[in-house]
Amino acid sequence: MKRFLSILLALSGALPAQQPGHSPSRDIEAREEAAAQTNSVGVLVDRDLQFTDERGYPFAWKQMFPGQHPVVLMLGYYSCPAMCGQVLDAAFYALSGVELQPGTDYRILNVSVDPNETAEQAKARKGTFLPRLRKTGGDEAWRVLVGDETNVKKLAQQVGFNFYWSEPTRQFVHPPSLIFLTPEGKVSRVIVNTAFDASDLHLALVEASEGKLGTLWDQVRLNCLTFDARTNTYSLTAMTIMRVAGAITVVVLAWMIWSMLKKERRRMNAAVA
Repeated sequence: MKRFLSILLALSGALPAQQPGHSPSRDIEAREEAAAQTNSVGVLVDRDLQFTDERGYPFAWKQMFPGQHPVVLMLGYYSCPAMCGQVLDAAFYALSGVELQPGTDYRILNVSVDPNETAEQAKARKGTFLPRLRKTGGDEAWRVLVGDETNVKKLAQQVGFNFYWSEPTRQFVHPPSLIFLTPEGKVSRVIVNTAFDASDLHLALVEASEGKLGTLWDQVRLNCLTFDARTNTYSLTAMTIMRVAGAITVVVLAWMIWSMLKKERRRMNAAVA
């Protein structure tokens, strides 16, 4: 019996101690939250932020904001082995199908969240991916930035881009986000995905332009469609369908009343005659 108890004690000592309140599922939730995109629509980004572009020139945020064009902002890092390149490639593929032109209608910004990356790495990143944006004007319209830890963290926090360094994988973990900024520098729309639809990016740019871009049909679509954060796309929601149905009902009722009044007026005129 004593021998059995000693074996149990030895085994219990070999097991890791479970901390009070510790749960693997909570750890997973904490990591997911630390690398999630939070809602930042309506936030005005600080214009005092300072970076360096791929040419090695200083880039002050106020150089572009306030400006004339909406901006597609992408955060990530240039030595990322997988997702950052996938998001950038998908964004450029979708933007290549948008009628709007970079430089003329909108601008593009990339910012590295790794404060150790250099302008040379930013330049190499641009050289690799620029041919994938099948639009003229992309070279001047697209700035690829690096910055120190203070400016990078401040920008990421303001636009709701949460990230952290994972020591086991030796990578930054972060969300795959496209952040649309108004010409003033305010967050207008955030789309989180690794693949994008050209129609959604078109509407997001029109929306971010604050009425400066797009056609009458674009405005009608924006009034009829609602951005669904669950699917990260513009779509008809139940509330939108109810509003459209209500508007149609009002029009039909107004037409019926007008027709009835018109018939009654004709009948009275005939009786008088």
